[in-house]
Amino acid sequence: MTTSVREPRMARGAARREALLEAAIRLLAREGARAVTHRAVAAEAGTTHGNARYYFGTLDQLLDEALRQLAARQIDEVRALFDGLPDVDVPQRISRLVDYVTGTLAGDRDAAVARYEFFLEVARRPTLRASLDEWGATQRAAFAGELRGAGAADPEAAAADLLTLVNGLILEQLALPADDFESARLRPAIARFFP
Repeated sequence: MTTSVREPRMARGAARREALLEAAIRLLAREGARAVTHRAVAAEAGTTHGNARYYFGTLDQLLDEALRQLAARQIDEVRALFDGLPDVDVPQRISRLVDYVTGTLAGDRDAAVARYEFFLEVARRPTLRASLDEWGATQRAAFAGELRGAGAADPEAAAADLLTLVNGLILEQLALPADDFESARLRPAIARFFP
């Protein structure tokens, strides 16, 4: 088989695999982890059950790959937003963090919901933890950078606490949406961490 014939076939395979992972994330967000089966993911992706089994032999493998994909996308977004930011005053640093959080809620609700489903799955399936840890470490580093730039005494510890708080606020907003979330809950909570 020549390379020119294999490349389109490989590209189709990669696209099919990607579609299955995206379908798993949508199902996870919409119906929870128990709904993520090979058959359900295949139906969501518009392909056959055999394709889902071919690309992901076990359900653990499918969930882990979906988490890695979601985490990698978020890690890229965090790095793009926070790496190399100019030095600004404290109110602008607070606004950057607020904009980041509200952007994650507004941009892709399924991804936000799926993230918290993954938290629960990590509690049940410790093998998924490494991907979630990398994701959290990237966010903590971004938050610590903003806090360090503002002169926080212990930016790493404060960033860990801030990320925990932000995760709780996002989860609450996903479950019980409030129109004044940004002004009444999010901005004041973030501002408390800045000197």
